[in-house]
This record gives sequence, C-alpha cells and structure tokens, in this order.
Amino acid sequence: MIVTAKQINVPMSPKKLARVVEVVKGHTASKALDELKLLPKKGAFYAYKVISSAVANAEHNFKLDTAKLIVSKIWVTDGMKRLRKVRFASRGRVSFVRKYRSNLYVELSYGK
Repeated sequence: MIVTAKQINVPMSPKKLARVVEVVKGHTASKALDELKLLPKKGAFYAYKVISSAVANAEHNFKLDTAKLIVSKIWVTDGMKRLRKVRFASRGRVSFVRKYRSNLYVELSYGK
C-alpha cells in the first residue's frame, strides 16, 4: 500500500530543499521524523510537515500501523519561478524580483 502527501509552493529554492530531502530517503517514517526534527535547516521544517501529514493519512484513512511505514519516494520539483515584484535599476530600467518556490511530494510504503 502506498500513501502520499504533498505540499505546493514551499517558499524555498528546490536545490536547497532537495539537499534536506535526500537525508531521509529510504528510512522508516518515525526515524525520518526524528532526524528532521534535529536537522538545523529551514527545509527540514517543511519536510517534517509533509511526512507527518502522510503518516496521519495512513493512520486515519487506511488504518495502517505507523511503525511499518517507510519513506520510499520523496522528491522536489520547481514551483513558481518569480513573484510580480519589480526592482528599479539604473538608467530607468526595471528588473523582476526572483523568489523561487518548490513543490514537495512524499510516498510512504507499508511493508516489512
């Protein structure tokens, strides 16, 4: 059985979030949550929220034992590329403010 959760438009660049996510891939859900709670990165907070949401989905919707859940897949994709903010430059020019966002997806598998 596969249980999923996602969070769209995380206010963080995908490259920074992907570094945090690689730490917990393949671990059990409880061990992954413990590691993310102690990790001193901003992306660990968002990954913790998504994994705990997937665990709650498994417990509530499918009545699964949370001790047997494994983080089988966790990946990050690009979200919105920029906001509609402008920054005034020299010589009367205008440039856009780039604020990168990302999407975070988790799949937990129930097994061994």
